[in-house]
Amino acid sequence: MSRLFKLAAVLSVVPAVAFASPVRATVQSSVEGGDIYRVKNITKNVDFIDPAKADACDVLQYKVRIHNPGPTEVLTNVTVQAGFQTAASTKNVSIITMRASNASPSNTSDTATVNLSSAQGLNYVSGSTELLDANGNLIKTLPDGITQAGVSIGNVGVSVNEKRFVQFKEKVNCPTPPVTPPVTPPTPPVTLPAKPVIPVVQGKTTELPNTGPGDVAAVFAGASAFGAAGHYISRRFRRN
Repeated sequence: MSRLFKLAAVLSVVPAVAFASPVRATVQSSVEGGDIYRVKNITKNVDFIDPAKADACDVLQYKVRIHNPGPTEVLTNVTVQAGFQTAASTKNVSIITMRASNASPSNTSDTATVNLSSAQGLNYVSGSTELLDANGNLIKTLPDGITQAGVSIGNVGVSVNEKRFVQFKEKVNCPTPPVTPPVTPPTPPVTLPAKPVIPVVQGKTTELPNTGPGDVAAVFAGASAFGAAGHYISRRFRRN
């Protein structure tokens, strides 16, 4: 009798186990990867692309997409951080990293490349970081720091309607050409014109050049002195 009771008890449990709902494994959300980081050359009006081209002094805009494909969890405390090489080069590769407190994997990264016509560095444009919605509309301006410790954008929900974009600007260095001081040519020495020598011949009329009142007076003074000397010598000769 006891055996029949035990068998009946076991059979009563089997349907409950057989028809119990299966336990679903929890799948954490993550930031979608892929080609999510691109560059726009604002100066040359070239749309977002990777790789991009630029010259010295060009202004570039970097943009990354943050999409949570689910399946169910909202990504919390999402941060975005961009890294740039510091040395001047003809090829600048930037890496963007998104992190979330509950993402699996915990971070997602991508790179964007800019090929430069000359070896230059890039500098972040202050106040240029913005958070956009799924349609590219501005949600708010983010604080500076995306190229340092990163910036927080809050939570990102599931579905394409909840995706977010972060964009910021970088400027290619403008090298300053060396300034060559002007060369002042030396001042040539001033040479005064020589006064003409006028020979005085006794008994002849000497023509004087038209050299001005001062030179004429000097010539007459010299002629008078020469004439007086001649007259004195003539008188002494006669007395002897």
